[in-house]
Amino acid sequence: MEIAFGILGQTAMLMHGNVDVNWAGPRPRQVLTALLTAPNRRLPLDVVVDWVWEEHEKAPQDAHSTLHQNATKLRRAFDGNSVPAKVSVGKAGCLLEIEPALIDHVGFQATMDKARRFRELGQHDRALVEALSALRLCRDEPLGDLRTERADAWRALWERSAWIPANAFVVAEHLATGQADAAVRKLAELEQAHPRELSFEKLKIRALAEADQPAEAADFFRATYARYREAGETRAAEELRAVNDKVLIRPERVIPRRKPASLDSVSQGEHVIRHLPPDVDDVEGRADLIALLDAYTTDSAGAPKRAAVVVTGGPGVGKTTLVARWAHRAERRYRHGAVMLDLRGDSQAAKADAGEIVDTLLSLLDFPVDQVVNPIARAAKLSALLARRSMLVILDNVRSSDQVAPLLGVLSPCTVLIVSRWRLKSLSAKLTPPVITVHPLADRYSSALLTRRIGHRARDDAEGVEELVRLCRGNPLALTLVAERAISRAGTRMRTLASHLRDADLLLDLGDEGDWPGMSLRSAFALSYQDLEPAERRVFALIGLHPSAEMTTAVIAAADGRPASEVRRSLDILVAAHLIEHPADLDRYRVHDLLHLYAASLAVRLSDVDLVRRRMSEFYLLMVFDAYRLHYPHKNPPDLPELSLKVARPGFGDAVEARQWVLRERVALVAVVAMADEFHLYPIAYTIPALVTEFLLMQGDFPEAVEGLTIAVRSAAAQGEVAPWASCLNDLAVVHMLAGDDDKAEGCLRRALELADAHGILIGRVTVLLNLARVHLHAGRAAEAAGMYREALPLTRELGEPALCASAEHRLADALSEMNGHEQEALDLYRKALRSRGAAGDATALMRTHIALGALLVRLGRLADADEECRAASALIGKSQDLPVVMKLNTVLARLRHAEGDDRAALRHAHQAVGLADRSQHATGQARALSVLAQIVCDHGNPEAARKLWEEAAELYRGRAKWSKAAAIESLLAELDARGPLVPTAREGDTVAMPSPHLRILPGGRS
Repeated sequence: MEIAFGILGQTAMLMHGNVDVNWAGPRPRQVLTALLTAPNRRLPLDVVVDWVWEEHEKAPQDAHSTLHQNATKLRRAFDGNSVPAKVSVGKAGCLLEIEPALIDHVGFQATMDKARRFRELGQHDRALVEALSALRLCRDEPLGDLRTERADAWRALWERSAWIPANAFVVAEHLATGQADAAVRKLAELEQAHPRELSFEKLKIRALAEADQPAEAADFFRATYARYREAGETRAAEELRAVNDKVLIRPERVIPRRKPASLDSVSQGEHVIRHLPPDVDDVEGRADLIALLDAYTTDSAGAPKRAAVVVTGGPGVGKTTLVARWAHRAERRYRHGAVMLDLRGDSQAAKADAGEIVDTLLSLLDFPVDQVVNPIARAAKLSALLARRSMLVILDNVRSSDQVAPLLGVLSPCTVLIVSRWRLKSLSAKLTPPVITVHPLADRYSSALLTRRIGHRARDDAEGVEELVRLCRGNPLALTLVAERAISRAGTRMRTLASHLRDADLLLDLGDEGDWPGMSLRSAFALSYQDLEPAERRVFALIGLHPSAEMTTAVIAAADGRPASEVRRSLDILVAAHLIEHPADLDRYRVHDLLHLYAASLAVRLSDVDLVRRRMSEFYLLMVFDAYRLHYPHKNPPDLPELSLKVARPGFGDAVEARQWVLRERVALVAVVAMADEFHLYPIAYTIPALVTEFLLMQGDFPEAVEGLTIAVRSAAAQGEVAPWASCLNDLAVVHMLAGDDDKAEGCLRRALELADAHGILIGRVTVLLNLARVHLHAGRAAEAAGMYREALPLTRELGEPALCASAEHRLADALSEMNGHEQEALDLYRKALRSRGAAGDATALMRTHIALGALLVRLGRLADADEECRAASALIGKSQDLPVVMKLNTVLARLRHAEGDDRAALRHAHQAVGLADRSQHATGQARALSVLAQIVCDHGNPEAARKLWEEAAELYRGRAKWSKAAAIESLLAELDARGPLVPTAREGDTVAMPSPHLRILPGGRS
């Protein structure tokens, strides 16, 4: 079962097949960390607080409310990534419901249990493989997000009871399989992290003895034994002596092991081959892979296996370096030598075939090849010679399975490593050899590699090194080239070098200084690219045009023009070549950042690059257009700009699938908008945001909505299209308003009004007037807002737009309800708006009016009528799924239930409102929900908790320049001891997007 959550390091969650540690903010990650230590157990609220809040931090006064907010964020993350976990918060505590095997520390124990069972069966090689797999689950210091006493205690217990025993197990299994050198290396690493650990010290005596280092073992024993005696730790000293006596003092009791033969022990008639590239000392972050190679190539007695192992990975990840490093360490096991042969599979030269490899090996064995003419006879002769030898054969740079398949029978007496940047699926399917995939280095190993190679300049400029690591993305070749450039530019600071290397061409060509063969990233990537067929070359270049690193088959097929089935086959070939990755989602692909840069450099050479870019942009436009029409059937979308081609695209099954697609692709959509703007595809650049913004606002994703609409405004202005320009300005103002930035909203609206009046766009003027009035209402100027709404209402009727008219009626009612003595007129206007919106079938707009009417009825004390309106709104939730609207409904329900005396239900709705407001990052909604919660808490006799909630709400209102709302809460705080009145309603109405005659955005488009 795949691990979905990790706390052995920073708290991580599996997303799209990759481990992500930045999936949420710090506090939700900390809460989840605490819950993951005890899955399916309800932790009391105070215990969770102890886990999460450090001593210097002020613990939350209302733990239930605070943890409920964090649980809401966790549920959102789980739902958004289809994670099978549920989190709940109640008075009894917090509960995380999850399959324990999905958590890394549970998986660690299960894997170690499996390893111990293999050891009991005497299968030490398999035990070692399982134990190494367990160790790889630990990414860094456990509970990396927590620094509390409880976390420290858990770390200490886990280290003592799980981590140290597991590492001791690995060392013992290295010894059991005859890999004493590997045991010594492992202990050297452990000694730095766990000095004076007795279990490791006892193992070190054994390992040194097994590695033919008895003098070192004796010296180590004497020094360590003396240290324990001087410290008065006699028991530890005696345990150490017992091991020493068993291993060194009494030779007859030395643990049996297989001692590799020296070269001198080889008979005179046998030929020894030593044909390896130079050794490399600084191989960072590959200890686990080296240990896996040891495990796959030796039996339980430590003798070399007759086996084939495939080592694969993308260009530049260090496959050959890894294998060469391992081979130098392992060659002493092979009496007759070790040889690495280049099959030239990733070279422009002719690829070596099986016959050439047979002839080369025969020549290395000093056999006169020309005496045997028949290739089959030569292969048989080589097989006979190898049958009497213990050899390691490494076949490097293999291109395809058929290049090595004929050799495996001949080389069957040997240990064979097959190194390839291709996945060799045919070979794996036939022979099922163990496969070791070499991935890019983790950031900490990348940083260590740069620091060690560059020296003190890197240590003195940690920020610059961090930026270089980010640019290289763990690719060892890139890191090596960057280090060499830094060394050759002794006066250049790391951050200066990083700023230069942000230029894609400079980074790709780094190391290409006229020498041959080229050593740059571009030349390394080109070897894989040039080995592709034309169709796959084109698809790879098309990926370079895609503005984000993840894409689907459908968008590449649309850009390519071939059927999706053919394009999918090309994508699978690119996966096999390690040029792209295939994460968990079956129809999604990902490209490494460096390969993306290289693909982009190829894309500009396409003869139809402009056409392809347009196809890609039009695909996303059409997809989001289809999604909009399906999800908002009652609204007319903007007219599509003229399309150059008919782009095929998959359809959506229902509105839910359409919404999920838009939200899943929102990063790509914003990137496409930026690309369309950059390459002057302006109608696409301003139409996509007009469609996507609706979906983003449903989730409270204001930053992405602002980013897309800002580009849309710029594109519409560059195109010189006044109507979409004014419309995008109005839509951007709506988002700013919802996000609480009224100053920016008013600036956009004033400019939109200028454009609408200058060009006689009446519907534009009406729409902007409605939103300007909303700004007045936000600022507490209800009378000015009502006057502006009264000015706009006749114009909406003149336009004959029922939906826009309903919005004007609703908003005028909002303003009137803020003014004393106008409640009945407000009620009548709300009911008119309900009739109009009911006919239009806009569930979200209808919900807003039901909620606003219910809130006014609560204030008037007409609780039964208010309940009826809230029930009508609740019945529409399934059709709307608009988070801010559902948040507001819960706020009104909290007020209603509190007024009815049902405070249990009131608290539940208030907490739900706070959670939804926090989830959608709706600051005004957060303040409104906190105000209601504060009133309920205060009425329950907890004024201090209420004070904190009101203070937080007032601060949120002040941050959004809602001075009247903040002043009302400050009055309550001043009268808190005297039990002041209910918090005045901090109501928020809906907003309207400005329709454009050119785009035909109907008035209800943002209502």
